[in-house]
Amino acid sequence: MPKPIIRPPATVAVSSSLRDARKRRGIGLRRLAEKIGVHPAVLSAWELGIRVAPETAVAWILGYLRVESVEYDRVMALAPHAGDPNLVDQSDPQLGHLLWTYEQLSSRVVEWAPSCIPELLQTRAYVERVLDKAVMQDERRDMDLLSRQVRQQALNDGSRRYVFLIGDQTLHDLDDLHDDQIDHLRAASQLEHVTVRIVPSIETALRSIGAFTLFEDRSGPIAVVLRHHHCNTYVTDRTTLSRYHGTAKALLRRASDEPTSPPALRAPALIRATR
Repeated sequence: MPKPIIRPPATVAVSSSLRDARKRRGIGLRRLAEKIGVHPAVLSAWELGIRVAPETAVAWILGYLRVESVEYDRVMALAPHAGDPNLVDQSDPQLGHLLWTYEQLSSRVVEWAPSCIPELLQTRAYVERVLDKAVMQDERRDMDLLSRQVRQQALNDGSRRYVFLIGDQTLHDLDDLHDDQIDHLRAASQLEHVTVRIVPSIETALRSIGAFTLFEDRSGPIAVVLRHHHCNTYVTDRTTLSRYHGTAKALLRRASDEPTSPPALRAPALIRATR
């Protein structure tokens, strides 16, 4: 089986920006390739993130497509880092699409959420409570809501597998949202392509593992996103990917004794499992 293609995060951000800008202008790939003097296969590789586009080519494409100055500056700031294996997203609203793009490139997504319900499994009431507590600008909030809606729609279409590993303490902290959120988890677990597991947090080692989302293709990791309060760190370094791949497997094994299959995924059962 061929190894999965690992695309660095800045490469993904630049390539998707080039593709989106071209499509907004309604210009075909072959026509644009002819205009900038490259083979269509080369331009396609740049837009797919398979090859790193030179900075001069990125500037020429953005200029030809007449993108706005704000977008031009944003993409050009990322272009020099397109080959870097890691990227820190410092809450730039325009980088919110990175999560979605990596999901599209994946055949399986594994998310470890030790202290909150995973974004894709949150009820509307839960989302509003989370965003009300968060300190963010209105523009970032709107982008966050839009990103969640798009990703939740993709979750429901069944085009890839999802594995959600949730820390058991999270279930104790639901308060008045408990019943609705548990019902929502139960409904999600009934989907054939979705697995929901509760991970006991009785061991210090488990509690110390921060939240992360692992993206896999062909059973191999292609990226991991480490969740922090003020930023997300996207990592594609192969050594780090291998470690998080192993961590995800260990968490899944630890949760195997507490499956949240539809019959078990009831509020009382979940509460008993976390005591």
